[in-house]
Amino acid sequence: MDYWVLVDTARIRQPADTRQEYALRETIEERHRQLKCFSDLEAFTSRAFNVIANQVVFVLLTYGLLQGYLLRIRRKALTAKTPPRTLELLRPTLTVMVIYYQNYMAFLTPLQHQELVLTLSESARK
Repeated sequence: MDYWVLVDTARIRQPADTRQEYALRETIEERHRQLKCFSDLEAFTSRAFNVIANQVVFVLLTYGLLQGYLLRIRRKALTAKTPPRTLELLRPTLTVMVIYYQNYMAFLTPLQHQELVLTLSESARK
């Protein structure tokens, strides 16, 4: 059995609440790591304070807006992912082109569509 102690200077009404708050530490540290490593907040290309301040503000604003958007579209599981992985999971996974002509439909991938267009005669292409 493991025993551990958490010391706090704040007045504690419910000891269980303090332990639950401490459990947030892991999530907070992971979000900090994501911001530092994946959001271009670790290397600055300029030494000008205004440029650095703008970069930090816009990165944090973008991060906050993306988190809000993910919560709004009910994709809370993506809020813990890195930004590149989140964007990868949000992209459509299937692209289909639909061609409709005289009550006929064709569903083509972009590659099939390109092949079709390139092999058509000039009059048919028009």
